[in-house]
Amino acid sequence: MDEAAPRRGRFASVDTFRGAVLALMLFTPATGTADSLGWLRHAEWDGLTASDWLFPTFLVTSGLSLSFLLRDPPTAATYRRLIRRLLLLVAAGLVYNAYGDSWFDVSELRFTGVLQMIGIAGACAAVIVLVSRAVSRSDGDAVWWIVGVATAIAVLYGVGLELLSCEPAGRCSPYLAVDTGLLGDSHVYRGGQAGWDPEGIMASVASASLVLYGYAAGVLVRRYGRSDPAATLANVGALAALCFVGGLIASQWMPSNKRLLTPAFVLLAAGTALAVFCVIYLLADVGRNGEGDERWQWRQRRAWRHWNWPFIAFGRNALIVFLAERFLLQTARHVRIGDRSIQERLLEDILPFGEPGVHLAYTALLLLAVFAVVGHLHRHRLYLAL
Repeated sequence: MDEAAPRRGRFASVDTFRGAVLALMLFTPATGTADSLGWLRHAEWDGLTASDWLFPTFLVTSGLSLSFLLRDPPTAATYRRLIRRLLLLVAAGLVYNAYGDSWFDVSELRFTGVLQMIGIAGACAAVIVLVSRAVSRSDGDAVWWIVGVATAIAVLYGVGLELLSCEPAGRCSPYLAVDTGLLGDSHVYRGGQAGWDPEGIMASVASASLVLYGYAAGVLVRRYGRSDPAATLANVGALAALCFVGGLIASQWMPSNKRLLTPAFVLLAAGTALAVFCVIYLLADVGRNGEGDERWQWRQRRAWRHWNWPFIAFGRNALIVFLAERFLLQTARHVRIGDRSIQERLLEDILPFGEPGVHLAYTALLLLAVFAVVGHLHRHRLYLAL
C-alpha cells in the first residue's frame, strides 16, 4: 500500500470518472435474480444497456490514466511498472476467479477474466503508444494517429468475426477456439460453453482499442486541460462525436454486441464514455484552484468543492474495489448461518423490501460496505498502486 503520489498534473475528473464507473458497477443487481430490473441487466445478445456500457467505459478510464503514466519519455522504471502492472492484474484476476468458483482448484481454474482483460488491453495499448513514438522519433503523441490505430484494431477484430465460423452460427465467438486451444476447455469462461462473452485472449487484445481511445482523450486533457477548458471540451467532444457516429455507421455492418465485442459496440461505448467524461471534467476540474480563463471560475463555488470525494475514493483504489466486491458477494453466497447463506438471510429476513426493491437494497448495502473500506483508505491517503 502506497501513500499518495505527487499530484503533478493530476486531474480530479480522471479519478472521479473512474470512481463513478466503479460505483455504478457495484450498483447493479448483485443477486443476479432480479428479473424485473431489466434496465440494469446486460443485453441478452445484441444491444447496449447501462450495464453493458460500464466495463468498456472502465477500459477508457484505463487509457486516460495511461496517458499520464506515459507523459514523459519512458525509462527503465516505466517499463518495469508496465510489466509489474500486467503481471499483478493477471495474478489478481486468477485469485478473483478462484474465490467462489473453483475455490483454488487449479484443474478447474478459469484463466481468463475481467482483471486479466484490463491488464492485457492496457499492456497492448502501451506497446502501441511506445512503438508509435519510436517510429516517429518523437516524445509526443500523434492523437489522431492513435485514434486511427484504435479504430483499425476494432474493425480488424470485426472482420475476423465476419470471416471465421463457429457453432451455433450467429450466437458464438469464433475466437473461442483460440482460448480453448491455448488454455484448454476447463480454463476458459464456463468451460467453453459460453464463449460469446468478450473474455479471452483475442478479446483482451482487441480491447486495447478502448484503452487507446481513452489514451487519446488523456493526451488532449494534458495539453489543454489546465490552460484552455474550451479547447479541451471541443477536442474531447469531437473525439466522442467521431466515435459515436462511427459506431452508428458500423452498426449498419454488424450490430452492437458486447459479447462479441463488435466494432459498433466498441465505438458507441467509447463515444458515450468520452461524452460523459466531458461533463465530469467540466464539473470537477474547470476553474479548480483558480486555473484557466475567468469565464470558467464558477466551479469555485463552495457547494461544489467536495461533491466528488466519494467517487475519488473509489477511483484511486480501483483494484481494491474489484477484489472487495468479489470477496463480499462470494462470502455472502457461500458462508452459511444455520441452514441458509448470509445472502439468503439478508434477502429473506433482514432487508424489509419486496421485489425488486430488496435486490437494490442488497446492492446498496454492498456499495456502502466497499465504500467503508476505500473511503477509510482515501481519508488516510493510502492507495494500492500498480
